[in-house]
Amino acid sequence: MSVSTNPLWAFFHKGERKNSTQHETWCKACVKHYQDLGAHTLEESIRNEDEATKYQRREQAFIDACTMAGALRGEKTVFITHILGKRRSKTCQPCPYASEEAREEAQRQRDSENNSASSKPKTTATKRKISELDKNDMEPSQDTSSSEHKKLKQPKLRVFNALDMPFSKTEAEVVKAQALRAVVSSKSKEGLFEDPEMLKLIKLLRKDAMDIMPTARQIGGRLLDEAAAKVEVKLEDLLKGEDLGIATDQWKNIRKESIAGVCVNVNYTSYTVELSEVTAMNKDGEAQCAEFERLVDTIERRFECTVIYLVTDADGGSKKGRMVLGKRRPYLVLPSCWAHQFQLQLGDYFKVYEFGALIAEEATFLIGWINSHGKVRKIFDAAQEWIAKDQNIQRIVILSYLIANLTRWTTQYVAFFRLRDLKAPLQLAVMQSRNAILTAQVGAAKSTEKDRLEAEANRACDLIADGRNRLYSFWAGLETVIGDIEPICYGTNINQKDSTRPDQVLLTIAGIYLHFVDHPEPELSVTMVERIEKRWKDCDQPVFLAALILNPFEGLSAFGPRAGLNHFNVTNMIVWLYRRINLRPDNTDTAEDRKIKEKSVSSAMFQYLATTGPFKDFQSAREDFEGTMGQDPIAAWKGLSGTAEIRELAFFAIKIFKIVVNSAGCERLFSDTKFRQSPRRNRLGLKKLQKLHMVGADIRMSNQEQSLIKPRGKRQNHKQESINKLLSVPRYRDLLEDMNDEDETERGRALISTAAGWRTEMAKWIGEARRAESDEANEEVVDHDLPDDYSRLPRLQAVFESLPQINEEAILMEALADAEEDEIPDDGAIEIPSDEEYIE
Repeated sequence: MSVSTNPLWAFFHKGERKNSTQHETWCKACVKHYQDLGAHTLEESIRNEDEATKYQRREQAFIDACTMAGALRGEKTVFITHILGKRRSKTCQPCPYASEEAREEAQRQRDSENNSASSKPKTTATKRKISELDKNDMEPSQDTSSSEHKKLKQPKLRVFNALDMPFSKTEAEVVKAQALRAVVSSKSKEGLFEDPEMLKLIKLLRKDAMDIMPTARQIGGRLLDEAAAKVEVKLEDLLKGEDLGIATDQWKNIRKESIAGVCVNVNYTSYTVELSEVTAMNKDGEAQCAEFERLVDTIERRFECTVIYLVTDADGGSKKGRMVLGKRRPYLVLPSCWAHQFQLQLGDYFKVYEFGALIAEEATFLIGWINSHGKVRKIFDAAQEWIAKDQNIQRIVILSYLIANLTRWTTQYVAFFRLRDLKAPLQLAVMQSRNAILTAQVGAAKSTEKDRLEAEANRACDLIADGRNRLYSFWAGLETVIGDIEPICYGTNINQKDSTRPDQVLLTIAGIYLHFVDHPEPELSVTMVERIEKRWKDCDQPVFLAALILNPFEGLSAFGPRAGLNHFNVTNMIVWLYRRINLRPDNTDTAEDRKIKEKSVSSAMFQYLATTGPFKDFQSAREDFEGTMGQDPIAAWKGLSGTAEIRELAFFAIKIFKIVVNSAGCERLFSDTKFRQSPRRNRLGLKKLQKLHMVGADIRMSNQEQSLIKPRGKRQNHKQESINKLLSVPRYRDLLEDMNDEDETERGRALISTAAGWRTEMAKWIGEARRAESDEANEEVVDHDLPDDYSRLPRLQAVFESLPQINEEAILMEALADAEEDEIPDDGAIEIPSDEEYIE
């Protein structure tokens, strides 16, 4: 019976030919048995993987099962023997996994063979020999075996070329799913695989691939919906049972609609959960509070998690909404986004320091002038090359003239820092080739245009030369501006990370304070200190203080004797904050249970401050711990949580360190959305944009986990003698976001290349600062975060006297002197209010 008609083939997998007539085969029942052994573990491990990975893992599991089952020769008697075993043989037993149908078919064929064998007459050896002799004596014309030879001849096999290999249905679905991931990851248009040139390329790889590539409708429809649904399931598994925070912000898209983005931060990673239009929503405090309550309730119910904090920017509506929400739900931590706060401090600086604003405007003019005139720029480039050769630099690099960008924070520092680095070649070019610069600038212009260009070139050359006849030194002023905005940009930079803790934010605030409290310009010093104090007063102060105190690598070492903090009032503050955060309506602890836990926290806190009990050996083992785990307070508290007497305090400390006080995740969401919803794709709906962003973020994270792409590493610092530990600022390649815009007319609009552009940005900053001041003046400040005695602690200089490093990347903080001694009661006797008193 042939391969194609033998019913036994239905119970065996067919492999490649091992000889001219027989295939390598595997029993389907045996393979299924070995596949089932690891099926649950396999499916659980690939549950959240993409379709291509799932397909590959399942194929490998099938190959492994075939290997364990063992290969058989594709021949009928081998099939029968495998299923039924050999009679009177202990070594060849029947297949234990074969189905009844397979056994019946094998038994039927064995019986048929036995019956046919018994009906044939027996042939003796003599008869067989005579028969063979007769065959040899036959003439060729009488050869009766030719037909049998034709039957036994191996038929011509159909061999597929690699380009002609057909796709199975499963393979086709996997290719389509992977095509979607390629489109989303590369941010390409959905009709990418309908492009004729792309199809030509695919055809070169495999001809039948053209027939299975998805259309734009499939990619933007069914495939995207399926991928987004899988990301939703993965997100639900990831967030279930976690303590997390919400960050929300608003942005205007290309159609001038107000878009609200909602992200959650869990374990220092931000995930997008919602993108919605809020153009028609009221921006008053009550409306914003109602929206915040909806977000908290929806996310807690949807993901079965616990929301412990909510972060927004500090504009009027959001700030008022958080204040109202704080009254209704005092257990939530409601900080402002400190990435925005530090950027507004940069606006404060240029607002209050007119000389700094003037220098910044002149520097912007100079950079824009050089970049706008190619012939002039070549003269300055030649001066760079000459200086590099004179310094015997083997590799000559011509540095570009960087431009600040409105949409990229801290780029003012980058642009000014680069200009200062190029001072020497610029001055050399002006000194040696001023006439050539004027000629290159003016060109063939005449009359009024010639006068204007000459005046512009002379102004730029005078700035560069910085002669003694000037009222002030441009380069000295630029040095001052760079030194002043450097710590502010440092604060802005480190507070855009998804892992910035409240204690790091507090030390950054103090670092900027330290810079301006000792500033040589008294007026600037007083004004900037007042504004820093104002932003610190607006903080949820106990959260920031508790985070710094509970950091085992810091403790009370950051506080001097004038801060007025002793073991008793620090413990009272920690217990009070613990009580506040645990006033959740879903807390089922009885009043007695709460008292027991608060007592445990208080007792553990005294041991922590005195470094006794479980904390006794931490300092001695600290060096070894840091060598292995780094200065990670969460890892330290997890290690200490094994002791029952401090477990409650450890869990509380871990919860505090999980708070991230910025909305950087929303900013990245808006940046990605802006890229996808371009002027040429402005009809993309929000639901599709949300799905595209979520799937794209999941793809990027999966590729990083599999080491297919390298995560963005730490940027290298711009070296400066005054502050050599400043965290690095973005490189120029990261600044020109809009230079890759699909619409050429839109490229470079955000770049500040003229003095007028700088004044526009200044007006924007000043407007935001004035609105914030007006909002604060018109609203009643309710300090629900502090008991009465703690309300006397708004001033920053009363909190710190000395500040250590945040970690190995941070600035070494100096002392905060001249603290006012009457800011905190000397006795430190602070009564913790009861639950009823606090709610009232």
